[in-house]
Amino acid sequence: MPTGPQFHDRYRTIDEPRILDAIMLLGWAFHEPTDTIRMAARRALGDWIKGGLGVRMTPRGARLFDPVEVVYHLKNAGRLGQDDFWGAHYVTTSRRLVEELRTRPPGRLDMTLRRRFRLRGVMPGRTLRLRMPLPLASRCNTLDIQPLDMPEGGTYVLADGRLELHLRATEGAQAWLGARVGFTPRPTVTEDAPPDPALYLKPAEGLIRITEPVAALSRHLAGTQPPGYAVRAFWDFILDTFLAGPVHYDQIPADTPLDWVLASGCCDCHLASALLVALCRARGIPARLVSGNFVYPRSPTMHYWAEIHLDDHGWLPFDFMSWDLSRGGQDADWRDCFSGRVDARLISQCLPRACTGPIGIPISPDWRVLQTAEGGAVKIDLVDLDGHSLHTDYVTVETENRLEKETVRYMAKT
Repeated sequence: MPTGPQFHDRYRTIDEPRILDAIMLLGWAFHEPTDTIRMAARRALGDWIKGGLGVRMTPRGARLFDPVEVVYHLKNAGRLGQDDFWGAHYVTTSRRLVEELRTRPPGRLDMTLRRRFRLRGVMPGRTLRLRMPLPLASRCNTLDIQPLDMPEGGTYVLADGRLELHLRATEGAQAWLGARVGFTPRPTVTEDAPPDPALYLKPAEGLIRITEPVAALSRHLAGTQPPGYAVRAFWDFILDTFLAGPVHYDQIPADTPLDWVLASGCCDCHLASALLVALCRARGIPARLVSGNFVYPRSPTMHYWAEIHLDDHGWLPFDFMSWDLSRGGQDADWRDCFSGRVDARLISQCLPRACTGPIGIPISPDWRVLQTAEGGAVKIDLVDLDGHSLHTDYVTVETENRLEKETVRYMAKT
């Protein structure tokens, strides 16, 4: 039986207001934040606490939460039929994000990407090389990049798929870098065949680890079926077996991460995609990981998915966002929404060849992600065990409505 991720008081360090902000983005991304919606989010949180969600009380009576545990609980409660937030709000919002992008005319996308680095503990005078991801040129038909204002004393280095800031650390506690990007995504991968098939069959690469349990599972699911049928079997198994949600990476053994997935019954987008890639590679099917950002104007969050090479079709994408869209695989109309195809994306990594690389500051193994809406952008906060930011991304997708508002604001000022 799956054990699920382990939750403890030491993870419960995020204050209630930030948790409510995250819940509002998950369930009400298409609504302006109001007191009424915040009250609904607070009621949902209260229901989950009654249903067993862990909470830690401070000496002053404030409630602290673990964002990983909150999302896991709301999804699991929805899957078990114990609570309706997942289906009524989370799944509905996710589907609206996909449908809204489908109705947008294809063409150029304009985004603003900004990253703030917390530099606590960095010795003044140390030379920093800070990085943030940008679109890969090979995944765009057109690409324009305009770096934002550079910090005094810094130097920008623009490379394919990333922006670097070389800066000497001062007494300041933070540093910023960012860019405006305009690009036209390529709807399909243009490579006809893997340039180096062995590269995409490697048994060990990051989270992709073909252990004996993974290899045995691949043999069991695929049998002697042709590659296309084998991929179908792998896809169905992952959709039907696991809960797709955030995890605590400090609980995952570095040498057997996918064995942990098989034992826990839970995986995020990175682990689910790595498992699909590993099952394919064990069967001799070239596969790789891809990452970037959704370009949904109301929720342009970070994401991972897989690409698999089939001789008759070339590289095909497979994205386990389909798990939420289909209510855990239960809704046939959405189950294969991102099987063999995905919508427009900002693609910043195509591993292992195109990688952003180290971001330039230490990242503790007990990090968590907290995503909220702030000032027209989505704020993606990587926080440590104490709840302090390590780095924060602010991502904005420009829309006609937002551009009209900015024009009105500018005219009012002038």
